Amino acid sequence: MKSKTKKIMLSSMLLVGLAGGGWYYRTQAAKKLEVSYKEYVVKRDDLEIAVQATGSIQPENRLVVKPQIPGRVDQILVEEGKSVKAGQILAWMSSNDRAALVDMAKSQNPTAQSHWEEVYKPSPIIAPLGGVIISKQVERGQTVATGDVIFVISDRLIVLAQVDETDLAKISLNQSVEIRVDAYGDKPVPGKVLRVAYESKLVNNVTIYEIRILPTAVPEYMRSGMTTSVKFVQDRKSGVLVAPVSFLKFASDNESDKGSDKASEKASEKGPIKSCSVLVKSMEIDAPPVEKTITIGTNNGKFAEIVSGLDEGAILLQAEKKSSDETKSSNPFSPFGSGKKPK
Repeated sequence: MKSKTKKIMLSSMLLVGLAGGGWYYRTQAAKKLEVSYKEYVVKRDDLEIAVQATGSIQPENRLVVKPQIPGRVDQILVEEGKSVKAGQILAWMSSNDRAALVDMAKSQNPTAQSHWEEVYKPSPIIAPLGGVIISKQVERGQTVATGDVIFVISDRLIVLAQVDETDLAKISLNQSVEIRVDAYGDKPVPGKVLRVAYESKLVNNVTIYEIRILPTAVPEYMRSGMTTSVKFVQDRKSGVLVAPVSFLKFASDNESDKGSDKASEKASEKGPIKSCSVLVKSMEIDAPPVEKTITIGTNNGKFAEIVSGLDEGAILLQAEKKSSDETKSSNPFSPFGSGKKPK
């Protein structure tokens, strides 16, 4: 009798457990079907279409100045950073013969020294072109040979930027550029495209083209060799309605395209103006989202200009998928344990 009662109790517990388990998993399945949405409120903002690149500051024409004769530097008239004109005397130097003769006369008496200094004139070192002294590599009294560099002159500083071949079509002569020196990132410097290279280079297995950029004004802190980031501005629009590209759906979209870079590619296909659809939150309580067709203009890969179809303040929706971890859990009603895998 006791054995029969025990069997009945076990059977009842098993039925309760199975029923509870069925209820639990039906609840979890229902939760899996629930859709959550990410929201974005349509607003007016500035939209900028630009190509980003890195570069470095270099002299456009770098000229080294060397002595025409070996000897000793007697006097230096310029320092680094000073602007010079073509034909300006940068320093005076004595040939080896003059230096030896003047030194010998100096050991005799001041009169003999003055005589030979007047009779045997020093040689000038002259700037061959106008520009800025960016390097001074000698000091007064230093002996130099004809192959030694005394000064380095730059006519003007430019920025050399490297642009991927895929972005080359977006670069044009005299295009506006924003230059930011890495050490002074909060101080943008305006510039323009001076020249686009005709020959490519291979850098890390990527084909790039070198772009020469001329700053419209060279700030005092800008130095040759500094690293920069540059932005080639294609278009700027102020106070336009914008929406994230990831919230847009195009006729050829599929599930794998949503929220990916393909969305921005499709946004720019077939001209700057294109139709697409968006999900808009309904103003009625518990009402489902409304799908609307809108027209967009230019986009920068992240945001697109809304030409028509939406008003400011509209709330766009983007379906979010829950991770499997959010729906997985143990069955508290199961008589067979928590359902967790043993460690």
